[in-house]
Amino acid sequence: MFGNFYLLIIATGFLFSLFVKRKNQGIESTAQQTIIAILFLALLMEGLGVYLAAKGINNSLLYNVGWVYGESLLLIFYLSLLEVNQVFKRKIAWISVGLVVWGLVNTLFFQSITTEFQYFTFLPFTVFIIFLVVRFLFHLMQMKAYADRDLIRLPHFWISWAILLFYVEAILLFGIYQFHPVFVLDHVQLLFTINQFVAGLMYLVFGLAFILPWFNTKKLALID
Repeated sequence: MFGNFYLLIIATGFLFSLFVKRKNQGIESTAQQTIIAILFLALLMEGLGVYLAAKGINNSLLYNVGWVYGESLLLIFYLSLLEVNQVFKRKIAWISVGLVVWGLVNTLFFQSITTEFQYFTFLPFTVFIIFLVVRFLFHLMQMKAYADRDLIRLPHFWISWAILLFYVEAILLFGIYQFHPVFVLDHVQLLFTINQFVAGLMYLVFGLAFILPWFNTKKLALID
């Protein structure tokens, strides 16, 4: 039941993301287009995941390619657009290449990409994403980024917190599943319902975040 609702949430976030179009073609536009691409990938991936599960087909390849690699790289690219230090921005690209190379090593020697969830590839990707999110939020607090913007109406502020919430939860859940699978299997319905809830919340925030700048002081005054 919740699986279908989860798909509906992602679809809602995706539709909202298409609702706001930016006229400029700068970094802000690229960032928004990247979020739209992430939402489209998530919708496609989860839809196929539900179909494969219903057919009794192992969907490890789908989630390894689509989530562990595809979505992780898109999120890293998005966060690199928000990076204020140009030297570190170039380092992000090289670290990303290194993570992909490690993923290939993991695939060849440790965890099959077609039959099991590649936690040892997911883990470094996730740690790096969390690091980039915390770095961006720290820059916001130091007013090194978007110093002239109201944080409450800044899309990247809410998107960053949503990413942080989900990936902290995911790294814990899949870490427990990797090292203590019996515990997760004994509570599988509850734990993965929580996972889908947090993921759905993240994708919904992705879709709604870029509507926030519309609610500026002048428009609110007109409503009043």
